Amino acid sequence: MELKNIVFMGTPSFAVPCLELLSFTKFKPVLCITQPDKPKGRNRKLSPPQIKLKAEELNIPVIQPENVNDSEVINYLNDIKPDIIIAVAYGGFLKKEIRKLPRNGCINLHPSLLPKYRGSSPINYALFNDDKITGNTIIKIVAKLDAGPILYQKKIEIKENECYTELYKRLSEEGAKDILQVLEKFEKDEITIKEQDETKATFTHKILKDDLIIDWRNSANNIHCKVRGLAEKPGAIASIKERRIKIIETEILKMKSKKKPGTIKEIIKNIGLVVATLDNDILIKKVQPAGKKIMNSFAFNLGARLEIGDKFENGF
Repeated sequence: MELKNIVFMGTPSFAVPCLELLSFTKFKPVLCITQPDKPKGRNRKLSPPQIKLKAEELNIPVIQPENVNDSEVINYLNDIKPDIIIAVAYGGFLKKEIRKLPRNGCINLHPSLLPKYRGSSPINYALFNDDKITGNTIIKIVAKLDAGPILYQKKIEIKENECYTELYKRLSEEGAKDILQVLEKFEKDEITIKEQDETKATFTHKILKDDLIIDWRNSANNIHCKVRGLAEKPGAIASIKERRIKIIETEILKMKSKKKPGTIKEIIKNIGLVVATLDNDILIKKVQPAGKKIMNSFAFNLGARLEIGDKFENGF
């Protein structure tokens, strides 16, 4: 069963490796669907999705409907007669009219080992929870979010101290290879379908402003995992001396904390800041002050004039 007319749906950089890999195979998409350009930055200038830029570079036609389920889009897809629709971080719900349109249905790449971590933030949650193993799952898209039958699943080991940015990149690159394997299996009629176990389903939610705030009253491991799960973007947020900064990299120390959580216990030249938590001390190695680049926390300290005994606030 040859797959000729492939439609690709995606929006952020996570989808780019997949579109790029497919474009150099016989599975090059005939159309890319992405979200509309959105205002960004201080000037609120319209900025195109990363996948749009890549599709244009690869000479793949792009459409950006406000509502992908509009009759106009459905009619357009009907004319194309897609064999399969691939969604990778598209960011929109597909109604039944679209899901039933391709003869092989619509499939989705999700960066977790479903049914674990359904929802919008699976990579963050794997790091928040200090998981050692994660992976990608390719499912058939159904009405219920991330609940479709599993077509393919592959585990990967999370590296020690790996942060969100690093894991995001690895999963996106591995996911591209996974999608390619699934398309090859479709052509060879080697797809096996496995229903998800609903009793084992867990869920994630969109990362909100309050999720970014470090509570120094938590354990060092909890804080370290939060930092990993948010670095480098959007970044875990802390405040000291009425200055807000993002904490980008930390290290858990063996020394037990004997000061109030959030208190700077030591300032180590060219290394960073040692801060008390609920249990062990934690070393802040890299930070990002508002409007500036990521820097060593000792360099930040020189400008901020921090002192031993200064205390990070809980909240903004």
